[in-house]
Amino acid sequence: MPRLIHFALLMALCTSAVAQEGDSPWSGDAELGFVASEGNTDAKSITANGSLIWEEGNWKNDSQMQTLNTESEGVRSAERYFVSNRLAYTISPHNYLFNYIAWEDDRFSGYKYRATIAFGYGRRIIEQPDMLWDAEIGPGYRKAEELSETGGATEEDGILRAASNFRWKISPTATFEQKLSVDHGAENTVSKSTTSIKTTVKGGVALKVSYMVHYTDNVPQDKVHADKQTTVTMVYSF
Repeated sequence: MPRLIHFALLMALCTSAVAQEGDSPWSGDAELGFVASEGNTDAKSITANGSLIWEEGNWKNDSQMQTLNTESEGVRSAERYFVSNRLAYTISPHNYLFNYIAWEDDRFSGYKYRATIAFGYGRRIIEQPDMLWDAEIGPGYRKAEELSETGGATEEDGILRAASNFRWKISPTATFEQKLSVDHGAENTVSKSTTSIKTTVKGGVALKVSYMVHYTDNVPQDKVHADKQTTVTMVYSF
């Protein structure tokens, strides 16, 4: 699992470097933990995730990285890599414009890769000291290639992307978060739901439990529509 280890070390180094700056526009999380998957991937694995946020003035940039890689007796049973970047510009106290780019490689879903780009309008529906809710919508484009030894079919589709992010600070040490996204196109629709709760253990260290459902309407032959993933990770926030 060398790539997973390299990723975890890279996230730790980036986290340390940013945290030392103090009063920085940078913040984020570095996660390492256990995951149980059902669907196209049935495995128990180690996962490493990271988020890096830069916010200054009217601008906010949010980068997300996720990786899952499992081998058992020399046979790889799970391999997933996901990277996204979302840039937003606030045009008024509760309204913003956004640009979203994502790339996913999940060999056990039947796709060699899936790339998405979208842009549009977002609005902060709720803004309270203990609760935030953002929703956004806009047009985009998606390209995906099916996995095949002889060269898989390529899907290209104009999409309408809708997304929601709800965060509720239940107590001084516990935070609930619900993320939803739907990329709807004429050829295919891909939906993703992630529900999580994070509890602070001490300082910047927390325990996080999350449940993700990734649903694809049209899938390659012999693949299921829904991938489900339950994850327990230790999180270092800065």
